[in-house]
Amino acid sequence: MSGPAHLPILTCRKCGSVNPLVFLAPVTLHRDPVGTCICMDCAQARGWLDRDGNLKPGIEL
Repeated sequence: MSGPAHLPILTCRKCGSVNPLVFLAPVTLHRDPVGTCICMDCAQARGWLDRDGNLKPGIEL
């Protein structure tokens, strides 16, 4: 049996925070230990989310 899966270290593409608790649009390469994402705080600050925290219609990440 194999061990537990290792999650990549994600960095927000907008603010640079590392491993945000909630994020959108993660990008990683196969078996690469690092990747990028957009944290919810950055998405909210840019007006990409509705009141419920969902992407607004027409927004693509």
